Formats: sequence, structure tokens, C-alpha cells
Amino acid sequence: MCGTRVVIFEQTDNTANMPRTSPPTERVVATIALLAERPDAALTLAELTRRLGVNKSTGHAILTSLAAAGWVLRDPTSKAYRLGPAMVALGRQAAASFPALDFARPALVELGREFAATCAALGVDDDAVTVLDQVADPRAAPHAFRVGATFPLRPPLGAAVVAWASDAVRDDWLGHVPPDTRAHYADALVATHDRGFAVEIAATPVARVRELAGMLGDDSSARAALDRLADELATHEEFLAIDLDVDREYAVNVVNAPVFDHTGHVTLVLSLTGFAHALRGSDVQEAGDALVAATTRITDALSPTRSLLH
Repeated sequence: MCGTRVVIFEQTDNTANMPRTSPPTERVVATIALLAERPDAALTLAELTRRLGVNKSTGHAILTSLAAAGWVLRDPTSKAYRLGPAMVALGRQAAASFPALDFARPALVELGREFAATCAALGVDDDAVTVLDQVADPRAAPHAFRVGATFPLRPPLGAAVVAWASDAVRDDWLGHVPPDTRAHYADALVATHDRGFAVEIAATPVARVRELAGMLGDDSSARAALDRLADELATHEEFLAIDLDVDREYAVNVVNAPVFDHTGHVTLVLSLTGFAHALRGSDVQEAGDALVAATTRITDALSPTRSLLH
């Protein structure tokens, strides 16, 4: 993603009813997001301003303020910028505000190592999930997850959340599926609930949605594009597995399982992705069972007196 150009979208007349945004604030956010894409590399002022689409005086003013706060560091020799130490403290404080991550982190490490994959923790919002943390095993294949990336809860994505949601939420989710494939997706939600985890197959198109989410950020135009692409992908039945044939091989993109809060709502999703090769159905079942065991332990830790609803 080193060639990503971050564009600041301006509000047009047809977005008059949307909440007003602050272009200066968006530029600061875009600067942090750009540096976070490659935390192991530094970017010069020229590189940053070119990719942000701002002039050098604006970029320099932003970076000077961020450096004063300790959010970025400027190399005295190369004059290049990278994330600063203050961001470490902010990240820890953000994690502390989401206690489920404390319980999830050991599971991410264990599951990633066991299945030679990447294990991620995704926070759940009303209409999206956001990657909060992830651990990649060295043997894992490249994947499109990025901490901070947000994915819409639109078919074919989000089954691990929607399968345990209310009838109204499920009906709304299925309402975005074309009539020709709606029955398949309804059955997939039932199968997901019954076995405790969702299986996304046909890796390339679904990975494209995740890749775009990581590239485009959280502005309204990007979200609209992602929603349209998700709707297009939902015309295909093969994205969500219903039955798992133990002897058949599957090109698995993601295996997801939910964590529940004390009210019984899905608060976190653990995802296994980045499988280096196709998996037999028995292997998919093994990975899903391990995920469910981990999410059950986390759920119990968050609400030890509550009986699991799934």
C-alpha cells in the first residue's frame, strides 16, 4: 500500500443533510493514518504532502504540531517523519477502554501460531466492524487486514455478528441480498449460528472488499463505494459456507466467531485469516472449533455469571 494516495473529500450539495466535517481535522487524521500504514518506515515532507494532496506549507504546519505533541518524530538527519512515542500511550489507553482486548490478546497469539495464520480482533459497531488488534504468524499468507480498517456489516460480510442479532437486524441484512441468493444467505446464517462460527470462501473478491476498506478509510464516499461492492458480491452464493464436507478442499478467506458481552450482544469478533493454502473441510471445522473455544473463554471472562446464548 505504499502507493496509496489519501484524498480529502469535500462536502457537496447532495450531502447537505450529512454531519458537517472539518477539513483541517481530516488532514490531521489522514496524516496519522498515512504514517500508520508503514510504521517501520519514515516519510519525508515531500512524500507526505504528495500522497495527502496538500501543499508543503500546510503539511509542514500539521507535522510541526504533531511533533510538538510527540505524535510524530522527525529524523534529524533524513528529515523524515514517523509515528512518535505519544502514540504508544494513546494506543494503550484506547486498548484499556476496550477490556475485551485484554482477554483476547493471548488467544490471538495462540490461534495464529496453531493454524499458521493471522488472528485478529474486530470491534463491533451498529453497521461496521473495525480491526482493533491482530497477531500474524510468520507462516501466514499476505492478507488485507490492517489495524484501524473498518468493514461494513453488509452481505456477504458480517455473518458472525448478524447470526446472533435480532430478527429485525437479520431481516435488514438479508434485505440487501438479491432475491436469487437470499435463501442461501438465510440458510448460511442458520448454519453459522448452529456451528458457532462463520466461514467465508472465494477469497479473492471478499479480500478485495477488505483491501479497499484498508485503503479508503472512513469517509462517506469510501463507505458508499464499499457498500456498493458488497452488494455486488452478495449476488454470489459461494461466499458463505453452509455445509462443510470433511474431504472437500476450500479456499478459505476468513473464519469468524463472536464474543458476547453481559447483555448477550456480540461485542467482538475473532477472525482467522491468511491461510497459506486451501483447507479440507475437517481442517476448517478444527479451526472454527478452536475459535469458538477461545471466544467462549473470553465471553465467560467478560460476564462469568451469564449463560451463553449460542
